[in-house]
Amino acid sequence: MTSSIVIPPLPVAQVRALALVSNPDPTYDQLRKVVDADPALTAALLRAANSAISAPVDRVRTAQVAMVRVGVTQTRRIVLGVALSSSFQNLHQSKIDEHEIWRHLIATGVLADATAWGEVQHTEAFTAGLLHDIGRLAMAAQDPLRYARVADLARRGTPASDAERTVFGMNHVDWGEAIARSWNFPADIVQAIAEHHIASQHGISWAVTRARELAGALGIGDGIVGPVAPPPDSEAAMLPVIEQLGGEATVLARVDWYSGALTAA
Repeated sequence: MTSSIVIPPLPVAQVRALALVSNPDPTYDQLRKVVDADPALTAALLRAANSAISAPVDRVRTAQVAMVRVGVTQTRRIVLGVALSSSFQNLHQSKIDEHEIWRHLIATGVLADATAWGEVQHTEAFTAGLLHDIGRLAMAAQDPLRYARVADLARRGTPASDAERTVFGMNHVDWGEAIARSWNFPADIVQAIAEHHIASQHGISWAVTRARELAGALGIGDGIVGPVAPPPDSEAAMLPVIEQLGGEATVLARVDWYSGALTAA
């Protein structure tokens, strides 16, 4: 059965937040205007600023102070994460493990950031990692009961992309690329979303693909099936990224910090 791709309409606050996808280096004032327009963003930043990993001396009570404590780069990432999670809610009927898929997206962003080259590419790589499964989120949010059939097939051994084609007539890569183009994401981000299941050598696409595999090495699944570590002789397994970031415990703590900020956003 073939479905037509439905491009989700977005509230004004989310449009403003997702516009940051095209702005890898926003100013404090640009971010503040976005945050001030959405209480969910203020709440997320307060959670991040007051978390144990941020080591607060005094409890932060305003978004402005939270942004200073967290920093512009991390604020932008949290804003994008909240905008994404707010756009695709009520996934429980789809049988996707919501907690795990968000950990997967965040871990892919963190690891892609560490794998990419150059300051701008680091920022874009994190963003591409966070957004790479936007098609899966959209499919599951728009037709959760049909996506539950995908999850059932995948957990019985059918590759998830094949199961999506069986049930929807297309897979989440097709769906995600269409949404990314419609929402005017930068070309590098669109390409990374389109290529995250192939062995692309394109810079950001390569970083996202390797990061997805390394997330499995951390014991993080994709919300559909459990974690799959890359083979020991694979390109991903040979990358010293996790060690360079301080080891598995440090990377997982960073992933959980972002996840905590997004909770209940």
